[in-house]
Amino acid sequence: MSTQLELKVSEINEIKPAMIAGDARVEKKFITMYNSIWGNDMGMQVYEKEKFNFNKIIREKPELSTCTPISLFGCFLDIAVNGLSLDPTGRPHCYLLSRNTKTGYKDPQTGKDIYEKRAYLSITGYGELVMRQRAGQVRYVDNPVVCYEGDTFSPGLVDGVKTVTYKAACPRKSNKVIGGFIRIVRADGTVDWNWMMEGDIDRLRIFSERNNTRFDPKTQQMVGKANSLYTSNNGGIDPGFLESKLIKHAFDSYPKVRTGRFTVFETQEEPQEIDYGIVPDESGADGTFQQQPEQRQDKEPIPVQAAEEVPFGEENTPQAETVKVNVTDEDENVGF
Repeated sequence: MSTQLELKVSEINEIKPAMIAGDARVEKKFITMYNSIWGNDMGMQVYEKEKFNFNKIIREKPELSTCTPISLFGCFLDIAVNGLSLDPTGRPHCYLLSRNTKTGYKDPQTGKDIYEKRAYLSITGYGELVMRQRAGQVRYVDNPVVCYEGDTFSPGLVDGVKTVTYKAACPRKSNKVIGGFIRIVRADGTVDWNWMMEGDIDRLRIFSERNNTRFDPKTQQMVGKANSLYTSNNGGIDPGFLESKLIKHAFDSYPKVRTGRFTVFETQEEPQEIDYGIVPDESGADGTFQQQPEQRQDKEPIPVQAAEEVPFGEENTPQAETVKVNVTDEDENVGF
């Protein structure tokens, strides 16, 4: 349905980043979208909470203030679309991040690509879990279990059915992480086990290093460094970080969950057609947003998922639903 509120691209670009969540037009749009998508009247309460979280993050992360207003606007509305929260306490659902993005234009003097900084919403493994439970894909998911050296940890198959034998050493004999597992109860009541061993963790670390490779102008060489959480635990992976990875990879083969167009999900998504209420201005700017821009070589790249460019201002706001897509080989390694 139409949300009966449209903003021109030029109007959004005139709003200062710190004022976006508090703008009366954005408030109305957020509340209307939330109530329409989730079928209740909690939009006002959610808006007040997420406006506080959004503004707090903008104040604490100066780099976000240099992002384009239209990308920040889209991120804030995606909170309503995804039904998640920016609350950083406990186990966060999502983060507000930034990246340098190709605009599609070139400098007429040098012929080089022109970049701009855009904001995007990154969903964590815990946020993904909330969305999958809400979509009815799973009935229950146990907390991930991190296994340490000295524990009894033996995953395997019995008559084609996954099983895990586990017994923690008490007292703990070592702080070295050797793997972990997670137990999922599907919607039909069947049990699914997923695990990671040391080899799996090392493979993810190598992929993270490769994905974070950048050009060092001083040495004139490509240098890469894996996410520091892979080695922050006395040279081993951080236990909390492994828990998040266990959740993410447990759902690699599950149907994909619909998200907003300014959201980066940890598994590949189909492009969304959601009414953000943005219309072209007189100059012809249509506010299209490309979800997988190319990165500068002199900036640390952030892995994102490809999505087709879709014009803003589509007339229908969809209800929350799952979307089935073909799982590609990229799903195995995306999101590190």
